[in-house]
Amino acid sequence: MSPPDTMKAIICEAPGSPSNLVQHQVRVPSPAIGQALIKILGFEMLSRLGQGHMALPQILGIECYGMISGYNEAETAQRLPIGSRVFTCMGGLGREIPGSYAEYTCASIENLREVPTTSLTVAQLSALPEMLQATWGALTAGLDVQPGDRILIRGGTSSIGLCAIQLARKLGASYVAATTRNAGRKELLSEVGADKVIIDGGKISQPLQHDEKFDRVMELVGTPTINDSILCARDKGTVCVVGNQSGGSWMLENFSPFFIGLPNRVRLCAYGGGPQDLHQVPFEELIGDVEQGKLRLNVKAFRLDEIQEAHGIMEAGGGGSKMVVVL
Repeated sequence: MSPPDTMKAIICEAPGSPSNLVQHQVRVPSPAIGQALIKILGFEMLSRLGQGHMALPQILGIECYGMISGYNEAETAQRLPIGSRVFTCMGGLGREIPGSYAEYTCASIENLREVPTTSLTVAQLSALPEMLQATWGALTAGLDVQPGDRILIRGGTSSIGLCAIQLARKLGASYVAATTRNAGRKELLSEVGADKVIIDGGKISQPLQHDEKFDRVMELVGTPTINDSILCARDKGTVCVVGNQSGGSWMLENFSPFFIGLPNRVRLCAYGGGPQDLHQVPFEELIGDVEQGKLRLNVKAFRLDEIQEAHGIMEAGGGGSKMVVVL
């Protein structure tokens, strides 16, 4: 079917309350050369916290699961057939170009990954693109996890944190610790494979003995805890900054590599991902793991017109669920 002229889209009109996420009727975008028009089937919700650096108003959403609906008439590049089911994430979505909080979006052809035939539901598939790209990429490209490593997941009850605990095991980690600020979440973290759950008051490095420190530290909380996470790493250990769950500034203050920041022989890096990283993720294998129950997902689905309610729940903690919108 040809796409309609207009579509429903959620526009973030200003920072602040979820009430600033307002549904509008807007024109369906037209793909430029190098882009595909995607009919969105579902998407993961992105917290508005920490998004003050973005130009608003904007259609948010940095990833989606959808179906190719069209190309630019002048497009000559090799392309997937109309109707192909695809993942896309990053590539400027929701930042430089309108994002996925809508019925249609345009994404770079280079930034599409065909989805294999699967028994997973739309809600389950909608939870995967950014979560798997960020988690797999951070563990492999960012942290270079090796069999036998001791790993700390700082911010373990996030969807990426819960996934990271499980994928670290898949990659051969011998010991995985995870943090949470909420003691009520300890059981959740243990159920997905954490050997130790640390209640995070902001200074978890102080009680650690030398032999308790970690080869790899995934930092999901953000700038408020980076200095402390660095102190949790062993000599030649690596800390990879992947997220900013705190919702605070993306700028790191009071950081001095030689005095109060970076200890001798500890490595600090960041992982954000891009089109090349999307194609490094073994989606077929990981989707199979989800089908077989080896990779556990707890997905909570909402409708597009429930976006304000959903964001309120997510920004209050999310309840340990991966929150998605299914169209």
